[in-house]
Amino acid sequence: MTIGDGVHGVDGSSCTLSKSSSIINVRDRSNSNSTGETNRPVQKLSLIRKLAYGTGHVFNDMCASMWFTYLILFFHMVLRLNNAYAGLLLLIGQVADASATPTVGYLCDKTRCRYGRRKIWHLAGTVMVACSFFFFWHGCLGCRGVQIGYTVLYFSCFIILFQFGWAAVQISHLSLIPELTRDENERVGLNAIRYAFTILASLGVFVAVLLLLAKFSDNGRIEPDDEWLFSGMALGIVIVGLVFSMLFHLGTREPTTQAQNLLDSSEGRTVRWYKWFFKPNFYIVALIYMCTRLVVNLTQVYVPLYMLDTLALHKTSVAIAPLVIFMAGFVMTLLLKTINKTIGRYFTYTLGLLAVWVSLVCIFIYPEHIEFGPEWQNYMIYGAMILLGAGASTLLVTSLSMVADLIGCSVGSSAFVYGVMSFADKLSNGVAIQIIQALHPCKAQTCCPKCAGYYRYILAFVPGGAAVTAFVFLLFLLLVKLLKAKADRSRRSCPSRKWVHRSVQATDSASTTISHTSGEKTPLI
Repeated sequence: MTIGDGVHGVDGSSCTLSKSSSIINVRDRSNSNSTGETNRPVQKLSLIRKLAYGTGHVFNDMCASMWFTYLILFFHMVLRLNNAYAGLLLLIGQVADASATPTVGYLCDKTRCRYGRRKIWHLAGTVMVACSFFFFWHGCLGCRGVQIGYTVLYFSCFIILFQFGWAAVQISHLSLIPELTRDENERVGLNAIRYAFTILASLGVFVAVLLLLAKFSDNGRIEPDDEWLFSGMALGIVIVGLVFSMLFHLGTREPTTQAQNLLDSSEGRTVRWYKWFFKPNFYIVALIYMCTRLVVNLTQVYVPLYMLDTLALHKTSVAIAPLVIFMAGFVMTLLLKTINKTIGRYFTYTLGLLAVWVSLVCIFIYPEHIEFGPEWQNYMIYGAMILLGAGASTLLVTSLSMVADLIGCSVGSSAFVYGVMSFADKLSNGVAIQIIQALHPCKAQTCCPKCAGYYRYILAFVPGGAAVTAFVFLLFLLLVKLLKAKADRSRRSCPSRKWVHRSVQATDSASTTISHTSGEKTPLI
């Protein structure tokens, strides 16, 4: 299905939206009446409202950039935790996030609030993130001379609070998309703007880290003395993130609960949360989204370690490589709406997979310890990072658009759907990273020569395998849609013949009845 096909729900029906002061009026272009009356033009969201919506996830995006890119590095190289404990702390956070997302999604759908059922959860989540994020980017208070279990418990408390708040912001923000507009082009545009702000937020984080490392650090390696740098970054992220969250709440108008309930009841297509588990497309889209997140997050976690331990580059590379990746992703988001509209969801997603595969092959065949080679060789790896960024952004935006297509008209349970998608994403990422860390050949607090080859194989085969799996599920989704379209055509043709047959019988019966009253048996024509 291409972007221009109109908005379809899980039952394949088209969405129309009744006119309301707080809800966008969207009509399917194929929805014309029998009198030949022309359709009303689709009302678009204003640029101000789109931008205001995009700012709502900036705080989360900045936190996520630090979390996935530097958490393992910070715990292992700065706080000197071994690889297994660093992976365990990240796993605890991912499990907490995975547990929170479906719960928040269900409660968010059931919430009734004059401020907005999505925005009130966004506000609560923002407060929790702001109160907890700083504390696991700073050394454990009162942990000197105590057992490692106390340190893990200390960080776990703040990580769990942070992840619950992060999930509340993410789910409430994502579930606003199907409510703000029913037009498929507009949804892709909102997802693209959302991801563009993700890119910009991440770029800001990486530029700040790069400047701090280049200006205030003389050593070429990450060491315990760099703790102040990560603590300062965390504090700055909290301050800037709160500003952007305020812009979101001031500039975004959520459809009122009363109007949304009236809309859902008038359409009669809202799917109750438990009925999603009986829909095959629900599982296929969830698996595609999960594999997409594995590709994006695992490369984000292990590219900095690959640059430091495999290629033995200067520590500024831990900021330059993610910066290049996200810049390429930002440029790609500007083109995705046009590409989706031209070639459709499936071909766009496949192009993203091809870009990711090529970049991972380049990472795998790149020589180790390139600081001993010619200087120009140090920069060639960034070509692979450009491909990786463009492919990852394509996969993420397109997979989110697939989720929005799956929801269709059923916005009443959209937060639950996003919660389940995020549950699969967070749990799979946490388990994958913990397994990678547990299998790490270096068991000491500092890395050994075995680390160099390990990160190369991890980057090549784990995200690469996830990309292959995503492609397989994409083919399954295409097959299911083709079979459903064929079945729909059969249903539309067969009932019509039965209806004609019943109509003829009813006409004959009525004619005979009327004829009895006049004493004749001549059928009325």
